Amino acid sequence: MASLADQFRAAPVLVSLSLGSLLACVGLFFGTMALLALGYTDGTRPLWLAVVVVGVAVTVLWNVCYPLYDAFAA
Repeated sequence: MASLADQFRAAPVLVSLSLGSLLACVGLFFGTMALLALGYTDGTRPLWLAVVVVGVAVTVLWNVCYPLYDAFAA
């Protein structure tokens, strides 16, 4: 298995997207767990909205943007 630096040299966009998505998903997990502990109140409503928006953004990135990039970059 190639090192991360070798993979980045070969496909910088894909590696950047993968690492960014990994960090976003880890953040979503811990953010969701913290918000579950706090419950759903008026004070946490914007934070819940942020979790949903980030989740949708990651989903759209991999299901819409990356396939379009892959189709037109080749």
